[in-house]
Amino acid sequence: MKLTNIAVKCISLALITAFTIVEIINKETTVFYIIYLFWFDEFVRTIFDRVAYRFKKENIENLIQFQQQNKERFFLLGVYFIFIVVLFGIIIDWKQMDLIGLNYSALLFKNQFFNFSLLTIIAREIYLYQSKTDKILPKSVASNGIIILHISIVLGLLIWFLSTQKFQFMLDYSNVISIIPFLLLKIGFELKSVE
Repeated sequence: MKLTNIAVKCISLALITAFTIVEIINKETTVFYIIYLFWFDEFVRTIFDRVAYRFKKENIENLIQFQQQNKERFFLLGVYFIFIVVLFGIIIDWKQMDLIGLNYSALLFKNQFFNFSLLTIIAREIYLYQSKTDKILPKSVASNGIIILHISIVLGLLIWFLSTQKFQFMLDYSNVISIIPFLLLKIGFELKSVE
C-alpha cells in the first residue's frame, strides 16, 4: 500500500508533535528546542530542494528562479541559526544552567526525542523527494517554514518577556506554557499546506 504525500506529512507532523508533548510532560524541553526543531525542519526541506536541483532538473519549472530562491533560503536560515542559538540557546536562559544544558543537548544531538523528530523530518523528505514526479515549483523565500520560524522567534520573545518579567506566578510553568503556542502554530501551518 503506497502512502500519499498528504498522509506522510500528517504522520510526520503527528510524530513530531507526540515527541514534543512527551518532552513537555517530562519538562525536558525549552523554547530553544522547539524553535531549533522548526529551523531544522526548514533546513532539511531546503537541502532536499537543493538535491532536487542537482538530480531532478528536468522536473523544475523555473531553474534559475528555483536556484536563486534556494540560495536565499539558505542565507536566511544561516542568519536565523545564529540568532536562534545565541538568543534562545544562551541569552534567554542565561541564569538557568539546567535550561542551557537542555538547549545544548538538542544543539549537540544528545536529546533522543529531538533526534527522533529529526529522523522523522528526514524520512518524510526522503519519501517526498522519491515520490515526486510532477513539476517542482520554486519556493518563495517566505515559505511556510520560514514564516513559522519568523513568527516563532517574535512569539518566543514576547512569551519569554511576559512569563519572566510580568507574571511571576507563571515562572514555574513558563517553559511549558511557552511551547504550546509554537506547536499550535506549526500544526496550523502544516495542516494548511497539506490541503
